[in-house]
Amino acid sequence: MTWSRTTDAAELWRDAGSWLGAHPVENAPLLAEVAHLLATDAAPHGLECGWWGEGSGAVHGAYVRAPRHNPLLTRMPRAALDELASLVAGPDAMGVPGVVADDVVAAWAAAGTRLEPARSFTVHALHGRPAAPACAGRPRIAEPADEPMLHRWFDALMAGLPGDPSERSYVVDVPLAVGGVVLWEVDGDPVAMCSRSRVLADTVRMGACYAPGGEAAYAEAAFGAAAVEARRHARHVTVLAETGDEQEEARLVAAGFVPAATRALLTAPGGS
Repeated sequence: MTWSRTTDAAELWRDAGSWLGAHPVENAPLLAEVAHLLATDAAPHGLECGWWGEGSGAVHGAYVRAPRHNPLLTRMPRAALDELASLVAGPDAMGVPGVVADDVVAAWAAAGTRLEPARSFTVHALHGRPAAPACAGRPRIAEPADEPMLHRWFDALMAGLPGDPSERSYVVDVPLAVGGVVLWEVDGDPVAMCSRSRVLADTVRMGACYAPGGEAAYAEAAFGAAAVEARRHARHVTVLAETGDEQEEARLVAAGFVPAATRALLTAPGGS
């Protein structure tokens, strides 16, 4: 077995998509990344991705390193990690399944790069129906006419998240084009939004939620409504939350989500 590498997400999906889709919850961050690439530019400058297996046969691991983003890995055998460490050298940070985090650290250490656990995340999957919203209003699907407002909201959201690599097209433009942005309205006025990734392998990842007035109840209402809408399009509706955040855990439970997998962010000293 060996690594097959490409700079085209369409090639990755053609040869490794079935395997990626067989592990939809744990691979939700990577699936969302690939879905976005397939919807926008499958081969942007700087993209690296690949799969480990028997050529065009059985696949046992994959990774995606999108431009300006940290590499995202799936679970894979230690032999695959040892080989990949020599191919993906010197990352500042890396997102990996929790079950292989220790092996990733050891493989990159053997290749001369020190990585250490920085943050742990729990992938939650929707298994129930969100509780009724604790605020007035109703949801509606955002329309093209809402685009200027959503762009202003995106700018305001990113202003409060310095260093966040989220892209306008991922949060607003691509979801908007497929009905993937839900607005919460009060008396006909939008007060919050929540978006999701495009569907890939019957899986979506919940994205950014924002209430310009800072009203948490409105943002939670938009999130719950967006989750219900996402379930109409995908079997697996997922969201990541930092492990140990009890307040966020309670919010997700109220929204019908349950813990389903873990992922870890590994960083190099001085990385992000």
